Amino acid sequence: MLGGEWTINPGFLQNGLMHDLAKQHGALMFYTEHRYYGKSYPTQNMSSDNMQYLNVDQALADVAYFIDNRKSEYNITDSKVIVFGGSYAGNMAAWIRIKYPHLIQGSVASSAPVYAKADFYEYYEVVANSLRRHDSQCALDVENAFDETEELLVTEGGPEKIQKIFNICKTPNVNSMTDVGYFMNFLSEVFASAVQYNKVVNGMSNIGQLCDTMTSASIGKPIERLAYLIRSGPKCKDVDYKDMIKDLRMSSWSTSAMRQWYFQTCTEFGYYQTANSSKSAFGRLVNLDFFVNICKDVYGDYYERELLDSGISRTNIMYGGRLPDIKNVIFVNGDVDPWHALSVLKDVNEFSPAILIQGSSHCQDLQADSAGDVPELRTARKKIRNIVSGWLQ
Repeated sequence: MLGGEWTINPGFLQNGLMHDLAKQHGALMFYTEHRYYGKSYPTQNMSSDNMQYLNVDQALADVAYFIDNRKSEYNITDSKVIVFGGSYAGNMAAWIRIKYPHLIQGSVASSAPVYAKADFYEYYEVVANSLRRHDSQCALDVENAFDETEELLVTEGGPEKIQKIFNICKTPNVNSMTDVGYFMNFLSEVFASAVQYNKVVNGMSNIGQLCDTMTSASIGKPIERLAYLIRSGPKCKDVDYKDMIKDLRMSSWSTSAMRQWYFQTCTEFGYYQTANSSKSAFGRLVNLDFFVNICKDVYGDYYERELLDSGISRTNIMYGGRLPDIKNVIFVNGDVDPWHALSVLKDVNEFSPAILIQGSSHCQDLQADSAGDVPELRTARKKIRNIVSGWLQ
């Protein structure tokens, strides 16, 4: 299992799809942590100069050396290797078959956004569509709530009302598009997280819980229902762009991975989830400039739009985007997951199938079977097990 922009833990070595397959075939399992994340500190700190060694090319090389060293250590030079990865690590699982096919016999790329893109407006299109599929009134009330919020931002006395309604610590600075964008992005992320990681617990999905609140007239107007989701007790929420930038500028090693991940998005991937689509339901104030400004404000003026576009172009040229020349990779996505819009959704060839799971969300195929799984998810896992087992024969 490949680690991505997070701290690894033993979970996948104890349970889940890879664990089940390893147990079936008597395989060794390893979980590699990505350089610069978790406890993998290759430099003294995370200064902008030191971040130059953080990129997917280097990370893939790390995995290649790890595989070669483990084969020598365990005297298993002829053993086959299957790589699993989800989300960004799903990209790596696919791309390592391109760069090091002699080391790896097959890969499972789960929820892998292999097509790098700056303005990822499709993300919130999928979020909105997932809400509509659950309850059309829910999506309409969400859209109304965001429209009401944006209207208050341009109304005299409106920002003060927003501060009170949402119980945020500071009044939004309507003269700063970065402040306004940060606030609206903060509101949108509540829905993004629920949809991306949607799961059923005790018969209720994350989306269902959100929609129950957003359609509850007893709470008040749509904007008040939105605020109900945001508020958490009497303590105000700090939603301030400058504070966020200050945190991201901290170059000492810490538990947060946001400084590292933002750097990779600014230099290699983009993936910026804007509201630049009429099919979205989350206002119109979170645009690409907002995210490019984060790159410049955190890492310096050098990290501007031109560098972003160049890095994205390089990534797609190097690894093929949605049309990689590749064999023995299974691309697995859930249609509820917003990231599927940047993944491979059609078979690349007879050796690299694409599986799109109706009603499933982000990386759920990598988990073990559970009572809340939709039937299509169980069917997909069975197909993956059969293909991987074939590779190992």
